[in-house]
Amino acid sequence: MDVARLLIVDDEENLRSSLCQAFRMEGYEVTGAADAQEALGLIQGATFDVLLSDLMMPGLDGLSLLEKARVLLPEAVIILMTGQATVESAIRALKGGAYDYILKPFKLEEVFHVMGRGLEQQRLRRENLALAEINRRLTEIDQIKSDLLSAITHEFRTPLTIIYGWMDLLLTGQFGDLAGGTREGVEAIGHSARRLGRLIANLLAYVEFERQEAAFQDQVVDLGEILRTTATQLAAEYAEKRVRVEFLREVQGASLRADPEKLALLFGNLVENAIKFNRAGERILLDAWTADGAATVSITNTYGRIPPERLSRVFEPFTQGDMTLTRAAGGLGLGLSVARAIVEAHGGSIALCPAEPQGTTVTVTLPLGGPAAAGGSG
Repeated sequence: MDVARLLIVDDEENLRSSLCQAFRMEGYEVTGAADAQEALGLIQGATFDVLLSDLMMPGLDGLSLLEKARVLLPEAVIILMTGQATVESAIRALKGGAYDYILKPFKLEEVFHVMGRGLEQQRLRRENLALAEINRRLTEIDQIKSDLLSAITHEFRTPLTIIYGWMDLLLTGQFGDLAGGTREGVEAIGHSARRLGRLIANLLAYVEFERQEAAFQDQVVDLGEILRTTATQLAAEYAEKRVRVEFLREVQGASLRADPEKLALLFGNLVENAIKFNRAGERILLDAWTADGAATVSITNTYGRIPPERLSRVFEPFTQGDMTLTRAAGGLGLGLSVARAIVEAHGGSIALCPAEPQGTTVTVTLPLGGPAAAGGSG
């Protein structure tokens, strides 16, 4: 801790010397001044944490010194000493910015106590100001990060749209039939483009939820159709892993009010995570059912259990279940964070738990009537 710097101002030399010596023995860095003019000269050339001044002095008195010192030393603890205290002088001192005043004669313990309280208050005030500045800078950095992510995301969307367009033209034979190897190459481009598209969609969703600017389309959505489409697309994208996606039961006629794009992103993130963190040749088990006005979906990978100590963090932004240096599964670690934001915005719940023997199950529950049915704002 830095040593507090103390300026003692009193025209009584004996008292001033005694105070200087006493405070030096307590470990303070002490300077003495015989009058207000000398004190002002010292203040203009140095910084002091505490100003301990007599009230009645020849020339400028303590109140005049207080007025000038308050400007030159805005953070200093200023304490006035007087043997002729009146209610009026006390009020003027406190209104002028003095921390306290002490009646002469006094005991040193009394001065130490008052000054100690003043320094503690000064320390807390400085810490609060420092924390406020840190918070301001963090808010500024968050805003810059958010603006940058938003700009990058929007800029990526345009070329990605062009890639999608040309890819569809090629695959639908608009430029003639594609030879086997060429078709496989175009399909591989398409799979990679869709992965990039989800990454961009997650970045954009993350920024929107962070800024509380996420817009929702309230539509009747076929849950079974979304799950089937998602499972088929992702199984094709990750064909090299030879992971089988199996439905434990078919969801027939399960409709709910939701945002279709965000629901597709939600289950796309969850199924993709289950595949990425699964072992080649394993299975993904999808189950879905409706009961008590809600739809529940469970997605289980049969291999790839998240360590218990990481379960509490996997929903944090930019966090993965796989936090090793190799990060073999890739990705930004936004999938589960965005998934939770989407689920909660729909008035639902999401949870992760271990699945025997070595897997993980994520369970999502959504109200069939949308956020309003769950008491949300929509």
